Amino acid sequence: MAIEPRALLADDLAGSGIMEAVSASFAYLDKIPGDRRFHFCDREYTVSDLRGTLSEFVRLWQRRGATPEFYRRLVERFDFLAARDGTTDAADPAGILATGYFEPLVEGSLQRQAPFIYPLYRVPPDLVSRDGTIGRLERGELVPYWSRKEIEAENLLAGLELVYLDDPVAAFILQVQGSGRVKLRDGTIRPILFGAKNGRPYRSIGRLLVDRGEMQLEQVDLPAIIDYLETHPEQRREILNYNESFVFFRWGEEGQPGPLGNLGEPLTAGRSVALDPEYYPPGALAWLQTRKPLFDEQDKVVGWSPLNRLVLNQDAGSAIRGVGRVDLFLGFGARARITAGLMKTPGRLYLLMGKKLLPAEPDFR
Repeated sequence: MAIEPRALLADDLAGSGIMEAVSASFAYLDKIPGDRRFHFCDREYTVSDLRGTLSEFVRLWQRRGATPEFYRRLVERFDFLAARDGTTDAADPAGILATGYFEPLVEGSLQRQAPFIYPLYRVPPDLVSRDGTIGRLERGELVPYWSRKEIEAENLLAGLELVYLDDPVAAFILQVQGSGRVKLRDGTIRPILFGAKNGRPYRSIGRLLVDRGEMQLEQVDLPAIIDYLETHPEQRREILNYNESFVFFRWGEEGQPGPLGNLGEPLTAGRSVALDPEYYPPGALAWLQTRKPLFDEQDKVVGWSPLNRLVLNQDAGSAIRGVGRVDLFLGFGARARITAGLMKTPGRLYLLMGKKLLPAEPDFR
C-alpha cells in the first residue's frame, strides 16, 4: 500500500523524543551479533539491516528535521511494510488495535501498617526458567509457578515483600503496566521496575466482565473496570484472581530517566511501543496511525484527535499478542494515565526498512 507523505505530517510530537528512542534501539542492537536474523513480511533481515535502517533515518532527520521535505524523502527512501500472518484483515493488512500504557504513581510504605497492607514482591529465589518456560522445581521437575490466587491467599511469598500499597487495585494495575513510581510515606518517590513474572497466562478481567454480561465490549476501559471493582468490592478478589499472571518487582536507580522495556533500555514516552516479539524485530522503526483523546486545560477529555507517530519497538507485554496489537508507552502523569485508560482504537502499523538494504536470503533449513 502506497503511503502519502502528507499522511505523515500530523506527527503531533513534531520530533520530540525521536532521537532518544532511536539511541535506545541502537544501544540494544549494539549488544547482539550483527548476523542475527529476523523474519518479517515474508523477508529476512539481520541486525545489521536494522542498524542500517536506523542510521539512514538519523542521517535524514539530521538534515531535514520534522519538515514536509523530511516526510517526502522518508517515503522515497524507506519501505513501509505491513505484517501478514493470516489474522489481519486481507483488505487492510496493516490494520491493528492500538492501546496505551503508562507509568503509574502509587502510595506505598516500606513497613506493613494499615492501610498499607497489599504487598508487591521481589523476584522469588525459587522462580526458574528453562528453555523459555517459567516455573518452579518440585522433586527435580519443572512445574507451573504459583498463580495469583495461590500467592495472595496462601501468603506463599512471606518475607519477600518489597513495598506495601494501600489499594489492591492499584497493585494490580501496577503489575499490568509493569513499572511505575512509588511515593513513600516520607514523601520520597522511588522508581519500581519489572523484575520477572510467574509464567502464568495473562487473562483480561475486562473480557471476564464482558463474558459475564456486566459490560458491553465497547464499554471496557480502565476507568470502567476500576469503577466496577470499587462498586462491587465483594467480587474484587475473585475478579483480580481471574488473571493468573503475577509480576515481581525491583527498585530502580535514583534519577533513572524512565522505566525499562524488554530490551533493557529506557522507554521514551510517545515513541516506544510494545509489540509481539514473535512477529516484530526488536528495536525496529515503525509508523503508527491511530487516534488519541483530546484534552482541555483542565485535563478533561473533550474529543479525539489523530495520532500519526514514528515509533520504535522497545517493549513487550503479556496481553500484546499477534501482528495486530500495539501498545504505545505514554509516560507519566495525569494525561498519560487517562489516555492509557481510554485508548483502545483501531489503526495501522508499518515497519520501516531502508530501500537500499538487500534482505538476506530466506533460510529454509
